[in-house]
Amino acid sequence: SNIADAEAGVAIDLLLSYRATSAWSDMVALTQKMSPPLKQTVLVREQLGLALNRLKHRDEAERVLSDLLLEKGSGSETLGILGRVYKDRWEEELTLGNQIAAEGYLEKAIGTYLSGFETDWRDAYPGVNALTLMELKEPPDERRLRILPVVRYAVERKIAKGKPDYWDHATLLELAVLAMDRTEAARALPQALASLREPWEAETTARNLRLIREAREKRGVVPSWLKEIEDLLSRRFSGPKSA
Repeated sequence: SNIADAEAGVAIDLLLSYRATSAWSDMVALTQKMSPPLKQTVLVREQLGLALNRLKHRDEAERVLSDLLLEKGSGSETLGILGRVYKDRWEEELTLGNQIAAEGYLEKAIGTYLSGFETDWRDAYPGVNALTLMELKEPPDERRLRILPVVRYAVERKIAKGKPDYWDHATLLELAVLAMDRTEAARALPQALASLREPWEAETTARNLRLIREAREKRGVVPSWLKEIEDLLSRRFSGPKSA
């Protein structure tokens, strides 16, 4: 009915506005109150998976997203969110010093992100995440050299079509850092900052750049401009610090 449709529209708007303010618990609580048909939609289940992961309920997030993939088949967005679950798990295991478990999750994250990109070549988000994690492997994954130009082409085509968003410019920035291309990074950074909508977006990019920098520090190759970009992004999500 029209009323149900209108209510669905309002509920989705509310869900996405909670996401914009990083109100992850509110997102989960809202999905519990939705009508069964709305709760079963791909969008709601993806956002539930994302919110559960941000709340560190990783097993539950993985179950929600894996069930969705089993039911609906591969979707690049779903695979991208699931890839993030494995990426977070990898970082947690690494922090705990569980090297073997960490390596397993890193492989899983790379495979999941890569599947996401291969499901829809136009969606560069899972592509750049796969590339960044390939860079973090020891030694780095050789496939990254073949995949990087394909991901860059996908983003450039999307930007050329008009209406690029933050992720498009942030992806070009991350690709420039992976390619150690300072000129391209300097071009992409202001465009990314100008199109920033939600503070957590800058946080996600800064975190990826930090991971790349830390991996490269271990190999002894880090230009100073890398940290400068990271700091600029960090200031965007943490706000001005009081003295």
